[in-house]
Amino acid sequence: FAMDVRTTAGKRANSKENYMYLNISPRYQFTDKFQLIYGFEYTKIDNEKGRVTKLDTDAIIFGNRDVKTYVNSLSGKLNFNIKSSLSLSFRHYWSPVQYDTNFFELNSQGRLDNHSYTGNHDINYNIWNLDLNFMWEFAPGSQFIALYRNVIFNKDDLSHLSFSKNLDNLFQESATNNFSIKLIYFLDYNKIRNWF
Repeated sequence: FAMDVRTTAGKRANSKENYMYLNISPRYQFTDKFQLIYGFEYTKIDNEKGRVTKLDTDAIIFGNRDVKTYVNSLSGKLNFNIKSSLSLSFRHYWSPVQYDTNFFELNSQGRLDNHSYTGNHDINYNIWNLDLNFMWEFAPGSQFIALYRNVIFNKDDLSHLSFSKNLDNLFQESATNNFSIKLIYFLDYNKIRNWF
């Protein structure tokens, strides 16, 4: 068993913007043929200035926002023998963005002036990926590969949801499921030449 932990934090000079980052990644080798690795990343940025929209008057509007990002991942590999294996790769990326009620206009000097603009530009962004991959080397240099992929994507303005409510909301979306097979066969030119 082993675990990696990384963290950073900081504050932008002459600004209220601050951030923190945390990464935790435990891994466990169950046997010499089976291993699992879990990863968790959390990023939090408070009081970040971000572009919101461009008005019909050509005014470019910025907002004050708080951004959170959560990434959960799981990868594993099971080696049946030296020639065949099954691998799993899962990742859920979730980033809710919440704007406060203060909006700004970008002026000609590149600075932000207060603006009376109002609007809801909160973002709730999700990507879910799951890959299951089987690989078999049935001859030297020749492989049979089967891949199953499941993808779900969601973007709305429900940035206030809890983690569990967000997952419920995400799973209301339709999933894209793909199954593919690849066959790679190695032909030795010297052997083929001897056939003729």
